[in-house]
Amino acid sequence: MIKLDFLIFLECVTQYTKSDIDKGKTPLDVYTLCAIIRESFCISYTIRKNNNLYLYIETDHLFIKIEGKSVRYLGSDERSQALLLLRAIMKIETNENYNDREWIKSTPGIYIKKLPSSEFILENINGNFNDNRIFITDISKEKVKQNVKYGENIDENSSDCYLFSFSQESITFLKFIQKVNEECSLKNIDLSKIRGIENKILYINFLDDHRNY
Repeated sequence: MIKLDFLIFLECVTQYTKSDIDKGKTPLDVYTLCAIIRESFCISYTIRKNNNLYLYIETDHLFIKIEGKSVRYLGSDERSQALLLLRAIMKIETNENYNDREWIKSTPGIYIKKLPSSEFILENINGNFNDNRIFITDISKEKVKQNVKYGENIDENSSDCYLFSFSQESITFLKFIQKVNEECSLKNIDLSKIRGIENKILYINFLDDHRNY
């Protein structure tokens, strides 16, 4: 299996507590994030070790990294996912000696830091961004003004980073897409028939699973 990275942009995360989770009152956006985490990593009773998930929370400039090769305590249930996410966010909020150059380890395989802006995302993603590294998005053609390679097929031989946003109207996301297009290789694929970021990730992982047989 090749290495797959997923980078998700979201404007904010609704505040919640462990009590909310225990009472079944998980906010809808957090529930969606849990589904994204689950589809990024959980397969049967194991974890996809080659996958990484990055979450960028725009309003707070929080950047969360989940590494498949080292993540622990991640179950396929919403409760464990929501608690791990909550712990990561609380970790940086309660850290008085925070240095924005360093990742803060929340739990094994889950890290968080506060970036000055989205301009610093690229340098904080694992991997070498060379000619073999392709960033892939499903944003509509009208949103990207510069020349972008459009195609319907997912490259079977490249180590890719997939870019998704809760809102394709996000100015932060659109600026990042332009930056990637200028500095790296950006490709657009058509996933418009698949609703929900979590289902798009499920489909991408499905393709990766079956091209290895």
